[in-house]
Amino acid sequence: MEASDFLKQCPPFDELHKEHLSWVISQLQSVYLNEENCNDVMNSMRPALFIVRSGIFDLRSSEGELIERLESGDLFGYPSLLTGREITNKLKTLKDGIVYVLPEHAFDRLRKVSKQFEQYFIKAHGQRLLTERKANATSDSDWSQQTVRSIVAKDPISLDSETSVQDAARLMSNNGISSVLVVDDNQLVGILTDRDLRNRVIAEGLPLDIRVSAVMTQLPESVNENRSLMDALTVMTSSNIHHLPVINDNNQPVGMITATDLIRQQRSDPVFLISAIRKAASKKQLIEEAAKLPDYLQTFANRVKQTSVLGRLMASVTDGMTRQLIKLYEQEHGAAPAAYSWLAFGSQGREDQTLSSDQDNGLLLSNRLSKSQKEWFAGLGEYVCEGLGECGIPLCPGNIMASNPECRGTIDEWKEKFNGWITSPTPKALMYCQIFFDSRPVMGEGRFYQTYREEIAKLANNDMFLGNLAILVNKIQVPLGLFNRLRTSDADGEDTIDIKRYGIALINDIARIYSLKEGLIVPGTVARLKALQKSRLLNSKDNQSLLEAWEFLTQLRLNHQLKVWGTDKPKNAIDPDELSTLSRRQLKSAFRIIKEAQQGVGLKFSRQGY
Repeated sequence: MEASDFLKQCPPFDELHKEHLSWVISQLQSVYLNEENCNDVMNSMRPALFIVRSGIFDLRSSEGELIERLESGDLFGYPSLLTGREITNKLKTLKDGIVYVLPEHAFDRLRKVSKQFEQYFIKAHGQRLLTERKANATSDSDWSQQTVRSIVAKDPISLDSETSVQDAARLMSNNGISSVLVVDDNQLVGILTDRDLRNRVIAEGLPLDIRVSAVMTQLPESVNENRSLMDALTVMTSSNIHHLPVINDNNQPVGMITATDLIRQQRSDPVFLISAIRKAASKKQLIEEAAKLPDYLQTFANRVKQTSVLGRLMASVTDGMTRQLIKLYEQEHGAAPAAYSWLAFGSQGREDQTLSSDQDNGLLLSNRLSKSQKEWFAGLGEYVCEGLGECGIPLCPGNIMASNPECRGTIDEWKEKFNGWITSPTPKALMYCQIFFDSRPVMGEGRFYQTYREEIAKLANNDMFLGNLAILVNKIQVPLGLFNRLRTSDADGEDTIDIKRYGIALINDIARIYSLKEGLIVPGTVARLKALQKSRLLNSKDNQSLLEAWEFLTQLRLNHQLKVWGTDKPKNAIDPDELSTLSRRQLKSAFRIIKEAQQGVGLKFSRQGY
């Protein structure tokens, strides 16, 4: 039997138009699999869709549990294509045979041109997830235990059952949705989908003024908002439905989720985002992936308990963008002509980046570069900084970027700068030190950076210099007034507190002073405080208090940023009146801790300053 005849009998290829099926045949590869070559061949071709033409194979989990026995016409490989998740399942050959391989780009194109093709695999994926969970019941995946409520992004869009189908279609079109809830007296009575309009109204030739109640699906399946996503998946798969209304404990509708929403949860895994950035073949593709970052971060914020994870994630994503831009530059201009390190400073360097963080970066270069070599690195700096800007990482208003010649230097030049800042600590020099001592290599030779960092750490252990940093920290007053009241300032007509400037940044500064004194070279505030746990300079109780205050303020800042994202409101200023009583109390406590820590570094270091 020819491949085309075989596929015509193989769902979902039997649903494709003739020209699409012919195109599929042109994209297929055939591989012969036996026990010896089975997984080697599979690994060399993944990710791809595999179609069993002949033979018998067992698909097993990484723990060896049987997931599915595959025979002629069966498909596998689609979960990783749909979600980008890591491939861990293994294939075992029971009977040698031939497998067709459809590459990823062809699979993605067919999903776009054929709704039936895409729906087939969304449904198959749901069934696979349930099978895998049954095979490995002790291993819960993170996303599946989220509550349904956590992914309901919009308020429910509904209409009553007396509405005409034409008005219903208009409502769906205006809101860009493919289904709508039908609600009478605050109770869910039905659901109307695009498919209902097509099959039950237009195809049947019914008038457009017919009532929704006549064509809707009555008393549809639903899921309580407090149930898990795995529960929702079970309902959708067992009932063969794509849209699932969400209700509260009073049986009132609160939203709708789709099978696509569930797949998106898997795709929101950080590994997938970073992987997509790494695979971007052009700046245009990279920018498109980067545009999804706010949505990803919103999802992560609902899933993780420790805020520091989000800061590291943002930094990892920016690191990935940077590395990909450097690779793209090298493709156009050749490999780097000398040893170097691309440096991340500030929040990216500390790995506590947020959505509002701007760029802080630079280049550490080999000594004795020729003019042409310097020009290559100057071009790299401009290309990467401009690219990061297009990816949504704002340009630094202070021009602390590798595109600035002042932020590109050889090892000797950087050491000379640090020596000047340390021995002649002007306010500007101290500000530079607060930025440039928080550095981390993103690309280039790690040992090259390590040597440089150890040398400038020795320069920093200077009592006069540390004393001036301590004086600088004590010049900023935490916003606590008389009787321990929060002190706000006017920002755009609102009384707010900048918790970055008066909270997070001060803890960063205090941790930096102690770590410079101890000769530490780790840049992150959390890592520094943990490394300082055995230090005589900072007792364990104060250390723990600073860490908790930093985590609370960082969480508060992130929640605020997610709330005001996309608006003109300040990203670091919060209105204390909008906080709960408990949060206001915690905010006061955090500022008290910072105030005492300021006094601590003042007593220990500032007597050496001038």
